[in-house]
Amino acid sequence: MTPSESEPAARGDAPSGGVEARLEALERQFALLFSLYRTRLRQQAADVDPALQPSGFRTLQELVNGGPVGAGELAESLGFDKSVLSRQLRQLETLGLVSRGQDPDDRRAVVISPTEDAVARMERIRSDARDEFRANLTEWSTHDLDELARLLANLWPR
Repeated sequence: MTPSESEPAARGDAPSGGVEARLEALERQFALLFSLYRTRLRQQAADVDPALQPSGFRTLQELVNGGPVGAGELAESLGFDKSVLSRQLRQLETLGLVSRGQDPDDRRAVVISPTEDAVARMERIRSDARDEFRANLTEWSTHDLDELARLLANLWPR
């Protein structure tokens, strides 16, 4: 079933009424999307390790995606306070998901790296999420997919 064939409430089609009603419907859909994202983040963290918190998962995700990095740069890229990051790194290290080593360019600095096990776990989770996302969209027409991509691109300032 394509989005245009589904019920309006199920896909969030524009409600009858003015611009205000449409904006409220969009706000509800984004709130639902963000709620689903938080739920997914908690589940993915638990899939890596039942003890891992979502913020630790985000930290690990950043390390796997960006590669080894210093704590200051990592905290800045995540928007975390250094004390929050320090707690996350301790937990990740205890779980065997990150290691600390000397920066080859500055022996006084420490570089944090994901372990091979962490990279493998994250790749499995990333692959499963990508497969699920694509499976949910396979029934959509190419027009609807193009339109969604176009509309989403218009949300962000350039």
